[in-house]
Amino acid sequence: MKQIIPLAIALAGVSFAQVDVAPFWRAVDSVSKSFGNSANDLYTDLTLLDTIKLAGETFPITWKSSDTLFLGHDGHINGRFVGENKEVTLTATIHDGLSAKTQDVAIKVSIHGYEPYSNYLFAYFPANDNENIYYALSNDGYSFTAMNNGKRVVAADTVSIKKGLRDPHVLRAPDGWFYMVNTDMKSAEGWASNRGMVLMKSCDLINWKHATVHFPDKYKGKNFANVTRVWAPETFWDDTYDNGDGTKGRPLVYFSLLTNDGTIPYDKVFFAYSNKDFTDLEGEPQHFFDRGKSTIDMDIVYNPVDKFYHAFYKNEGDGGICKVTASSLMPKSGAASGSQWSKPSKALQQTTEAVEGAGVFKLINQNSWVLMYDCYMNGHYQFTSSPDLENFKFVQDTKTSGAFTPRHGTILPVTAEETAKLMKAFPTPDFEPRVIDIPDSIGVCDGKKVVGPCSGTKIVPYVKVDDGGWNETLDLNVAKGATVQFGPHPWDGKIWSWEGPNGFKSTTRENTLKNVDGDFSGYYTVVYTNETGCKSQAKIKIVVDDPDKPYKEPDTTTTIVYKRLRDHSKSMRLNRNPVYFDLLGNRLKAKPRNAVYIQR
Repeated sequence: MKQIIPLAIALAGVSFAQVDVAPFWRAVDSVSKSFGNSANDLYTDLTLLDTIKLAGETFPITWKSSDTLFLGHDGHINGRFVGENKEVTLTATIHDGLSAKTQDVAIKVSIHGYEPYSNYLFAYFPANDNENIYYALSNDGYSFTAMNNGKRVVAADTVSIKKGLRDPHVLRAPDGWFYMVNTDMKSAEGWASNRGMVLMKSCDLINWKHATVHFPDKYKGKNFANVTRVWAPETFWDDTYDNGDGTKGRPLVYFSLLTNDGTIPYDKVFFAYSNKDFTDLEGEPQHFFDRGKSTIDMDIVYNPVDKFYHAFYKNEGDGGICKVTASSLMPKSGAASGSQWSKPSKALQQTTEAVEGAGVFKLINQNSWVLMYDCYMNGHYQFTSSPDLENFKFVQDTKTSGAFTPRHGTILPVTAEETAKLMKAFPTPDFEPRVIDIPDSIGVCDGKKVVGPCSGTKIVPYVKVDDGGWNETLDLNVAKGATVQFGPHPWDGKIWSWEGPNGFKSTTRENTLKNVDGDFSGYYTVVYTNETGCKSQAKIKIVVDDPDKPYKEPDTTTTIVYKRLRDHSKSMRLNRNPVYFDLLGNRLKAKPRNAVYIQR
């Protein structure tokens, strides 16, 4: 996929009647603005213009990359770091043919780091009468399979004061830990029954250390001791936080508060930093945001493309999900709390149903965001997508029934290795995980590995013969007259391409060959293109036992030869055909089979 760069040709306040060089400088300015926000977090190749036309003049443009290991002079992404971005300078040189003037425009381009993930993990609680933590897995981020045979993975009565865990939020932090926060509440005691939260920490998403923060005890004698609810806590990694030991970065915990003493008359969002061990909150909660009315279920993500924090929340009492944005988490020095946030957006949910528990995550290695929310009165989760966190479109309603009945939770990407360990700890027999390997290394930069721009999804070559079961194989022997079915995975894959013997072609995942004979013997090549545009390939060999048409393995040997074009000299004038030589310079009598030609 190529990303086309728009050019802002007309600039306010500049007239064609200005000095002779005005069109040239307008071209320079246009090029300097042409990348827009995409340069901040580049996912796909750039298509670079070689000219720009203004005021009847054409200005040639040449491009040069400061590091072709990552970005070619032609805008093609050659390599990526794993898990972090790489900044490259792309310099455009604009030429003025009339005056021989040139002008360089240096543009900083941040190449998006390769995300080493394969699957999505959903952490949630399932019901008001079952306030424990459950997991589910997905290959696409939209359709999920409950883990642990539909049983809980964290028991609330072992970690919480109220013996209930709700609204789990899980953060993968740069320090290598996973941080989970939960509402410590039992809804059977009423919606104003919780007085704190549960903090949990894990290195593997399986074994969790826990601690509780009980506001009446921690803030005794202060208004925060009078909370009637501490709802839906979440964490955000603040990489600007100074730990005082030469390191930076700490989980910022935010949550909505309501007190019964009138000091916090409606639900407002507050925050506090955790301590270093993630066992407590430091200091008193600070006001973070409210819309002037009850504000709950806030979820914050950072978008490196526009360099804004996007905070989604529920308009409690009024319904709907809105968001605000900010260029920094904290207000400017001396400014009022909450002043860093923009005015609220319009309602973003793509339904008229009652919704809550908004969660936002990015699809793996794609510049595409998902906003999900619980349609809690209608038995499904709704998933929407957006390329910019501004405009969302409906994707699907995922039914909540049987073992999968998620309420307010979190979705985060996990690696293939993490998925395998999770499935070993919490058996999930009905789920076949997608596996995406990290691309091959193409070099080293600053002591860190550089990998190719993308990686294909592993194809699992399932084949079925007659009424037998599905088998994973690349080599199959069958009887004449048999029926052979191809059903490779990923089963939810969309873009497939097949080629094979006897003119076989197909663009569907599953294919059936009926009443096969020797004409069906050979290699069937299947190519799968995943959602990031990367291709993977598998070859399935079928040999049909047909005495009348025995299978013969194709000749795959390769001869490297030189091919010389027709010699038009006088002595060779009558020779109208190319002349072939081997690598030793010997002339060949005829055109060889299976040859790779090097012309000279």
